[in-house]
This record gives sequence, structure tokens and C-alpha cells, in this order.
Amino acid sequence: MSSEIQKNGCGCTSGIRKLVILAQNLGQSFPELLSFSRHAGWNFYPELEALEIMIGNEEKPTDSLVELINFFRGILDDSRLNALRGVWVKSGEAIQDQLVTLIHAGRLVDMAPHDSSDLLDILYHKRIETWFQPVYRVNGEQPWGYECLMRGRNNDGNIISPFELLQWAKQENLIFMLDRICRETHLLNAGAKIPNLEETQVLINFLPSSIYRPEFCLRSTCAAAERAGLQPGNIIFEVIETEHISDIDHLKLILSSYRQLGFKVALDDIGSAFSGLNLLGGLDPDLIKIDRQLIENARDSELHGKICSALVDIGRSRGKQVLAEGIETQEDHDFALSLDVDLVQGYFYGRPSPEPKG
Repeated sequence: MSSEIQKNGCGCTSGIRKLVILAQNLGQSFPELLSFSRHAGWNFYPELEALEIMIGNEEKPTDSLVELINFFRGILDDSRLNALRGVWVKSGEAIQDQLVTLIHAGRLVDMAPHDSSDLLDILYHKRIETWFQPVYRVNGEQPWGYECLMRGRNNDGNIISPFELLQWAKQENLIFMLDRICRETHLLNAGAKIPNLEETQVLINFLPSSIYRPEFCLRSTCAAAERAGLQPGNIIFEVIETEHISDIDHLKLILSSYRQLGFKVALDDIGSAFSGLNLLGGLDPDLIKIDRQLIENARDSELHGKICSALVDIGRSRGKQVLAEGIETQEDHDFALSLDVDLVQGYFYGRPSPEPKG
């Protein structure tokens, strides 16, 4: 067990991350970096030709990756800047024990293709919001549940989209912290705002890559659900970005941990790629969500329609509920009815909103 986990229980509790920068003959070719490193408290490893930098400190220029790279641009010419390689490493382990990770370091300037983000400031000041989108039973009048969707708000009060938040989190290696704060925020907001909690399902997205030790990473999630007054059986944790999952055994461990705690699990984007269909067979989720792109293609494609019908049949045979998402038109609604799905979701029934509607 790493010292970081022993100390904090979960690495997602801190916005401080560890970056290692490498270059050939770093000690001789970059004297200004070594000089500044002594002032900034960075660690230099001459045997590895590597600098270890903690990102997320309060003092500049190490508040974010982009700011660090921009600082380097001010003191290095383009050729030497482009010679630097960088890689995120585990904070709780010595870099000498992470040589395989160091080998895979890429060009430092390619690690931050986006502008400097406000994400760490948003997370520290709890400016993550929950927007609720209703989910209905087919022909139901009241929402069966709500999917909780994240939005950010910057210091000027402007809304930051989920896509931008995720891009920033990947760039700054803050996926762990963003995902944890979103899970807890959604649970607390759902408990405070959703009517008829005892009869309503709460769907919350999560990234499997953000949960590296379920026994630690889910501890605060359980505490938030309890504070919100939510019953575990009414909470469905939904795996997103299924096409990026490479460690199936780790995902199985996460879903098993959720279920042992009484929660339900779902897979998003089923039908969007082979990986999603493969995961469906291996993970047996409690809720099957048919991808919106598949629904859209099924309007004009008999083959896509048969795939949708097959997913419904799989759900029926396993005793699972099936949800058609991305329903935006009357035509989509009629098609969902023809499929005999259990649940529907999309703009046709309600757009995401800061307050639960339905």
C-alpha cells in the first residue's frame, strides 16, 4: 500500500500531482532549469536525467501544467523545449520504482494542447454543479429517475461544459479528483432536490480509470449517499467512456465493490462500439443503455434496428431493464415504443436542468 493511500485514504483527495521531466543530458544542457529547481524545491535525479515536479502547489509557476510549460517557453528556446519529455507518475511511489512509466514519457509540449484551465480552482472552491435529466418509463407520466450531469462554473460565473471539464482533467491529471467530487456533489444535490427519493432512481456517471483502489476511493461516495439520505438500491453508477477501458478485471472489481455496497451499475454507450458489446457480456450490468447514435442510425437502417432489438432481447433474457437514450423526436419516441424498451431518455422528454423537472 502506498504511503499516499495510508496517509489520505485516497489519492483523489488532493489536487497535487507529480510530474517527471526527462531529457538527454538534462544536467548539462538545461542549467537554467537546474538552477530554478533548487529555488522551487524540485528534485533532480542525475542518474535518470530527470526532474520531479509537484504540480498543484499554491506558488507559481507550478499551479498547472500549462502554466509550467509557458514558464519554460520564457526561459528555453524552441529546440530545447521540444527536447523535454514528460509523464505523470504516482505520487506515493519513488520515481526509481516507476521506470516502466518513465520509458513511456512523451513530448512535454504535447501533454497540454489546451489552454490553461480553471479546473483546480473550480474543484477547490466547489463550483461543480448537478444538472438533472429525467428518465421515464415508456408512457410513464412521472420521472422514473434522473441522470446527474456535471457542469462547472468559472470565477466569472460562466458555465463550463462536461467535455471541457474532462479535457482539462485529462490534461492536468485531475481525473481522480474531478470524478470523486462529481460523485459526491451529485449525491448530495440529488438528496436535496429530487422529490419522492424513495421511489426515484438516481443515475451517476463515473470513469473507471478514476477508481484505482475501490476500498478507499468509494469510502467518501458511501458517506455522501448516507448524508444525502439516499438508499443504495436507488443509486445506479453508470460507466462512461466504455471504448477506452483496457483493464476489464479492474472494472469488474469496481462494479463488484459497488454491488457489495448495495448500489446498482449500468453501462453507457452500448452499441456504439464492439468494446461496449463485449463489456455487456462480461459485466452483466443492472441497466442496459442503448446508445443514442445507434437509435439515430436505426431510423434509416434495418440492421441497426435489429441490433437494438437484440439488445432488448438480451436484457429481457437476463431480467434487466433496457433504456433507450437520445430520444429527441416523435419518430424516435415511436421507434422506442416499437422496440418495447422499459425506459426512455432524451430532449423529447426533458433537457438537463439545474432543478429536477418532470
